[in-house]
Amino acid sequence: MRKLLISSSTLLLLLAGCPGGDDDDDEPPPPPTTATAPDQPAAPPGQVMVTVAANSTPPGATVVGGGRNLGVTPLQTQVPIPAPQPGQPAQTFAFTFTLEGYQPATINASPVNNTISITAALAPAIAAQPVGGDPAAGGDDADPGRSDGPSITVRGRGGGPIYDYNTTTGTATVTQSCIIDSLQLQLAGTHSYFGDLHITLRDPEGHSYSIARGGRANPFRTHRVRRASGRQARGTWRLAIEDRLRQDSGILRSWSMTMTCR
Repeated sequence: MRKLLISSSTLLLLLAGCPGGDDDDDEPPPPPTTATAPDQPAAPPGQVMVTVAANSTPPGATVVGGGRNLGVTPLQTQVPIPAPQPGQPAQTFAFTFTLEGYQPATINASPVNNTISITAALAPAIAAQPVGGDPAAGGDDADPGRSDGPSITVRGRGGGPIYDYNTTTGTATVTQSCIIDSLQLQLAGTHSYFGDLHITLRDPEGHSYSIARGGRANPFRTHRVRRASGRQARGTWRLAIEDRLRQDSGILRSWSMTMTCR
């Protein structure tokens, strides 16, 4: 049996090259990373930031609120508003939606928990028609015919914004006697949703004529009110536009009546 002789220097080299069982020599793990939230825009002094979420049907409408372009629907952005004051009612802000080929729509909304969520149903743009109406509602699409009698045109007073669950009214006064042969009612305005508008015209004797009862047709045009034929025109006429649903808005810019007498 032979003995293996290893010098002390060689033994030291072998021991130095052998890996130990201790993990203290392992490289330390990388330090943990901490996720940071994205920077939130700071509100100017005296103001707070609110989130505005806007949608439209169809999408792609440009939204303007507070004089600034907020973007194209669907959108979510943050805007500054005046800080609410204790004891004061909630602030209301107007947002206008515009899309080519559709009527503009304006929605008034207030923040809830610093968030404003609005949706506009845009109605297609329809050119005003010289004569029209819903025959079932008192209007008539037929030719108005001609009369050799005198013609009277009166411009209505009142009108203005059409708010949710409210009635916008106006009056017009005829000062001369006239037995109506034909009557045309001209309405100029816009609304984001025609389906919730109910429009009536009442003559001086109290007879009521339904001009529109919802539906898809644009009521802001010229209507022939056939059932007014034979009535006395002199006195005060009353127009009422009732909005029966929420989250839509519009305006009655002007209205007038043109009548021929027998």
